[in-house]
Amino acid sequence: MGAGMVTTTRNSKLTACILIAFGVHAAIFAATDVGLRAANNALRSFGPADLGSVAYFHRYYYGYASRALSGKIPYRDFVFEYPVLAFPLLLIPHLLTSDFDSYRFAFVVKMFLFDVAAIVLIARHGGETEEVRTVARRLAWYTLYCVLLAPLMIGLYDLAPTVLAFAAARWWFSGRNIAGGIAAGLGTLMKIFPGVVAAPALVWEASQVRTTRARGMAAFLGTLAAGVAAWFWLGGSRAVESLGYHNQRGLEVESLYGGALFLVGTIAGTKVPWVNNYNAFHVVPEWGARLALFAFPLQAAALLVVMWRFRRSGMADGLRYSAAAVLAFIVFCKVLSPQYLIWPCPFMAALDGRTGSTGTENLPSRLRNRGDVLPRTRLCHGPRAPSWGDRAPESSEHALALAPGSAAVRSEGGAGHPGDGRSRSEV
Repeated sequence: MGAGMVTTTRNSKLTACILIAFGVHAAIFAATDVGLRAANNALRSFGPADLGSVAYFHRYYYGYASRALSGKIPYRDFVFEYPVLAFPLLLIPHLLTSDFDSYRFAFVVKMFLFDVAAIVLIARHGGETEEVRTVARRLAWYTLYCVLLAPLMIGLYDLAPTVLAFAAARWWFSGRNIAGGIAAGLGTLMKIFPGVVAAPALVWEASQVRTTRARGMAAFLGTLAAGVAAWFWLGGSRAVESLGYHNQRGLEVESLYGGALFLVGTIAGTKVPWVNNYNAFHVVPEWGARLALFAFPLQAAALLVVMWRFRRSGMADGLRYSAAAVLAFIVFCKVLSPQYLIWPCPFMAALDGRTGSTGTENLPSRLRNRGDVLPRTRLCHGPRAPSWGDRAPESSEHALALAPGSAAVRSEGGAGHPGDGRSRSEV
């Protein structure tokens, strides 16, 4: 068989593999949406229900988009705690629809399109000569992650910046520096964390500045500058409030620091007090305020370690160290929300070697048993939703089942941004 025939056969198999993945993921997204709606309807006799908090977040996003369509300007006329490019993600489905139910459908379709982009990027990661069975294995792992995280995938917009972060890492370290820098900049303007991909990229470009001429970093900074300028043009001086919202938050009980405090409290026989504000559970300031001051320095230190290790490794695997940078950002953040589990998924699906294999094999079990990180939150919103009551969360109660139809990601009640009653945000 000639080389041309072999290539044609491979391309046909690869196309079929990708199309099958499209179909399977479409079924996952549709089944999750339909299943959650049916389950919520079945539970109405027991009170208002919202398994997975999907409807809650869709209505939250719908409310922001409705304000804009009524003539109000985000940041300027109302506080919007997300970066500037997050708003089009929430607004576009409303521009195409006229009511909340159709908005929900349009939002899920939009997130599926980002999922399609992730599938294509993962499938093309190994280049033109990679065996189709390897591509199929990677897509199978990514599909498993989507099954386990399906309510988060369709309920929140995190998959969009995740795809941009993964694309930035792939492109930046494969010679498409400018495209990688732009993707990282756009992702940062959606949800901050894709910007950490620039950390190992900075090391890589600095080491060969004569050939790269720092084009990727220039594109990244230029995209950020343009986005920040648009941010302040849109919101004026009130644009700063969206950043202040997160600075004012304390340590979430789910965070690494919150877990450490509860562990110390358990060993010492003292219950660590917590408070429900910003519609999330935080360690009270008397316990957590000083420790919260170390969160950002520790994040920065972790990123510096990643950059140092990348430099010592020979800088041959930029995707792996981009994933490490994302993980460092997550682990040392003072906020740790369930949807953060989406961020490393395409990286883990694409990575080879012992570390990548270990990550893909261990994540499903860790998603089934999050007892060391995430506390039980409400399965539904409403007066009958189970809650912690007036007790501090005990380590023995920590559990979160992230599976279709049973993902609990938020609680209702408590104060939002001081004075406005808004719900909890994500970084």
